[in-house]
Amino acid sequence: MERSAAVETEADEVEHWGHPPHLHASGQLVTAITGSGLLRIDEQDCAFDTATAIWVPPRVLHSGVFAADLLPLAIDLDEASLPQETRLVAVDAELRALLLAWARDNDHARNRDRETRIAVAVRNSPALRRPLRLPTGPLTRPVMEHLRLAPAAVPPLTEWSHRLHASVATIRRAFLAETGSPYSEWTTLFRLELSIVPLRAGEPVATVARAMGFSPNGYTLAFRRWTGQTPSEYRSNLMR
Repeated sequence: MERSAAVETEADEVEHWGHPPHLHASGQLVTAITGSGLLRIDEQDCAFDTATAIWVPPRVLHSGVFAADLLPLAIDLDEASLPQETRLVAVDAELRALLLAWARDNDHARNRDRETRIAVAVRNSPALRRPLRLPTGPLTRPVMEHLRLAPAAVPPLTEWSHRLHASVATIRRAFLAETGSPYSEWTTLFRLELSIVPLRAGEPVATVARAMGFSPNGYTLAFRRWTGQTPSEYRSNLMR
């Protein structure tokens, strides 16, 4: 396994530094020994520091903007079972000790064992989700306001056409223009976002699913497509 280098900077000479868009053949876990930084991945800014790491899958284009005091640590991992989507990894005391030991030790065998254990933390971490764009127009915002109050009831576009005195095609175009998603996709993603609050509060998955207008199986499938994890796995990882 190729070892990445921690890059030294002169904090009194620069305010920020970074890397232009690039990619790696292997996946890479990026964290901070000191300081903080941002990785820009798929038009999303992903912050990392000493308590947070970002998993960048193989051949994913990304760039970096780093604070002057950042001393980064990037570990190349090439296990086939690692996720193919970007993930946010919480760096607790145990994982930080493991990462620092990897950085200080030149023994290949010991570090190979550490990489296997680091990979487990990556696999157990939630996927980074693209921020959901919220509608603001007169033909779209009423849908969002309705779902906030009654997420289990998703009226069809024909009903919104009657309520808003606009054609189905006009409302459909407005949704796509404002949110970047079709109506049905956006309403599903918005309800998944809403479901995070009761899920974190410990409500049973089936109860959360029904409250959001899903069947339990449908909710689990949609949630896995959205985050790469089931609702139960997502909640367990939050409580680690």
